[in-house]
Amino acid sequence: MTAIITLGAYTVLGLALAPIDGREGFALIPRDVASFFPHIIAVINLSTVVLLQLGYRSIRGKRISLHAVFMGASFTLIVAFLVLYVLKVATLGPEAYKGPEILRNLVYLPALTIHLTLSIISVPLVVYNALTGLWLRAQAGISHHRRVGRIAYPAWTVSLVLGLLVYAMLRLPIGGG
Repeated sequence: MTAIITLGAYTVLGLALAPIDGREGFALIPRDVASFFPHIIAVINLSTVVLLQLGYRSIRGKRISLHAVFMGASFTLIVAFLVLYVLKVATLGPEAYKGPEILRNLVYLPALTIHLTLSIISVPLVVYNALTGLWLRAQAGISHHRRVGRIAYPAWTVSLVLGLLVYAMLRLPIGGG
């Protein structure tokens, strides 16, 4: 199930990011509506970072039910992020960094590269843990939920924080607008 969901997510993202000759995007939604999505996405990502930290603290304190609530909310927000991100990119196309070359090369591109790499790595880990978390609540059993979580949590957190840095760099006067 993890593989199917992951491949589905990668396929949808790939289609949204694929270059389209002669037009900028699919115009799935009005461009003026899609122009607000980066800001909404940033709020979602910041909220997800907070929820992940609360979920981590909850499990460290052996508050399993609270951990499940925070992580379930985190997963729900990341699904909302993916929907908005696909709609944004399909409608507006990818964004370009317009700031100074030195910041582009020393900060923006490394942050973007690490963010994208960790995002790609995180998807199957997060999906697996969401599925096993739900399964573990339904019935006691053995899974790699804890072990995978020890990789998924920091990878997902760092990816989100770097995504927020990329968002800021694309919008601050020195970086993009």
